[in-house]
Amino acid sequence: MFNKPVLFLSLFILLLLFVVPFYAQDTSQKILNQQLELRHDNDFFLLTDRYYSSGLFLTYRKLLSKGIFKDHKEQLDFTLGQEVYTPSQTQSTNIDVFDRPYAGFSGLKTSWSLSFEKKQLIKTTILIGIAGLNSGAGGFQRWYHQAIAIAESPLWIGEISDSFHLNAYFNYVKEWKIAPEPFGVHFAVKPNIAFGSRDIYIEPETIFFFGRRNVIDNSIAYDRLGSTNREIYFALRASYRNVFYNGLIEGNLFGDNSPVVKDPVTGVWRFGFDFYHRFQRNDYKFGIRYNSSETEPAKGHKYIILSYGLSF
Repeated sequence: MFNKPVLFLSLFILLLLFVVPFYAQDTSQKILNQQLELRHDNDFFLLTDRYYSSGLFLTYRKLLSKGIFKDHKEQLDFTLGQEVYTPSQTQSTNIDVFDRPYAGFSGLKTSWSLSFEKKQLIKTTILIGIAGLNSGAGGFQRWYHQAIAIAESPLWIGEISDSFHLNAYFNYVKEWKIAPEPFGVHFAVKPNIAFGSRDIYIEPETIFFFGRRNVIDNSIAYDRLGSTNREIYFALRASYRNVFYNGLIEGNLFGDNSPVVKDPVTGVWRFGFDFYHRFQRNDYKFGIRYNSSETEPAKGHKYIILSYGLSF
């Protein structure tokens, strides 16, 4: 049997050593319609290790030359990811004191997006995945802690039970350009809706962008391909998530025998700061996220987002 974390790390090293240098030449006159992106979320960079502890995602994107609609830009995204959630009491053997259950999730997301009028975008996503021991997330986190010896590994006692999940997500974006280049300012509203066995919520979001940015059709602000024009900007975002169901906190929607489940807080504030830079084939992203408590015993949480995308 292959060690999954080691195999994934080896593939990533091969990507950096061989693929990135091969595509390093100038592409200013070429339209790149495909991309591979590796993203890592972690709260360790902010000196915590709890709640949404880490996430690892590999994404392939394809800008369609022929889509369903004429005169509009359509794009497909496929993301293979793994997420790790832990209580703050990672060294406790008493599950009664946990402020949320241990929960791992591994799954595949397929997204279709459509931009139009250079100021609007819609995106639909289908997620299928597995929560619980069979997700491999708990084993990956224990390996990660042991491999780099940064802290004692969480004990993963009372992990949420294995369950299959199917979820749908819908996003709509409407933008307004407030100030022109060279220091452009954009404002966007972005309602988000989720429905399925993992998440059910409604989340209106507002975003301000400051800096040099492409139009919505091909900007890294929305993970869009189709332009190698340089982008460098930062963004401020805020949203309020109305939570109706969270399967990684309260167990499977259709019945669950997990040893630890909690009632989610029905309203969660979420704030973020992003710094994005596109240079030729390369997309660099850095973000900080904060959310208010997701269960009554829990506290607020913050984590870092790092990602690199290579277009070709």
